[in-house]
Amino acid sequence: MTLLYIFLGGGLGAISRFALSSGVQHLAENTRLQRFPIGILTCNILGSFLIGLIIGLMAARHQESWARLHPFTIAGFLGSFTTFSTFALDTHKLFSENPTLAVINLLASVLGSLLAVWLGFKSSHYLFL
Repeated sequence: MTLLYIFLGGGLGAISRFALSSGVQHLAENTRLQRFPIGILTCNILGSFLIGLIIGLMAARHQESWARLHPFTIAGFLGSFTTFSTFALDTHKLFSENPTLAVINLLASVLGSLLAVWLGFKSSHYLFL
């Protein structure tokens, strides 16, 4: 049953990532951000925030029922909603086109995602306690 939850969450996460990243990237057309992978950055930071929020909620509630959500939400949905491989490919492409943008993407993605996890975790204490 756990594998089914991961499968379903993963499919929904991948579809959501595609829709959100495509939509955000489309909004960036004809702006200074059109060459920057802002869509994937948005997904990775939002997904990192949600992972922190959910893990914080699970830690605060100490309930077995929350742990059952982990395969669907964390491993499945958010695991495929966020994407390290696409981030790596986008950064690789940027290095050949514009090394400055590549470094900005690298820093924004890594530091932004780490900050988002921390903010999500801290937010869970204020929102759900």
